[in-house]
Amino acid sequence: KMVLLGPFSRLATRLGGQRRWSSSQEGWRQRFWAWTTQPRPSWREDPREAAVICTVFAITGTTSVAVVRPVLKAATGIEGTMREGPWSYRLASLLAVSPIYSVVLVATGTAFGRHRFFAAMAQKIVARFLPWKLSRPLCQRPHKTDI
Repeated sequence: KMVLLGPFSRLATRLGGQRRWSSSQEGWRQRFWAWTTQPRPSWREDPREAAVICTVFAITGTTSVAVVRPVLKAATGIEGTMREGPWSYRLASLLAVSPIYSVVLVATGTAFGRHRFFAAMAQKIVARFLPWKLSRPLCQRPHKTDI
């Protein structure tokens, strides 16, 4: 069996090699996941938590709006602005911003160590755009054994 480490492991995996992680990499991933999913104090009680959460929302909003225009151009070929149109761009932009925002929110929140909070927030955002029967299972809290 081949043990691949480093930046070329993804390329080698695509070329047919098996990808295995060293124990130090597994330890790092497990420590990061434990850190980002640990219980945190409420943002109402801790000013540091409030600052981190506001920072994540600021980065997410800026990034998602900046990403929408190139994504729309690549996916649909539509170019425009919200002010000057065309209407197809305006509509597509509004529809594309929410899923992109949710993905960027969870990724940024996880990078800042607040995965639980921002994953729940993204679930609420996505649930608002789905019919009630589809959104209800999405917003249910996981069992204690699942966390």
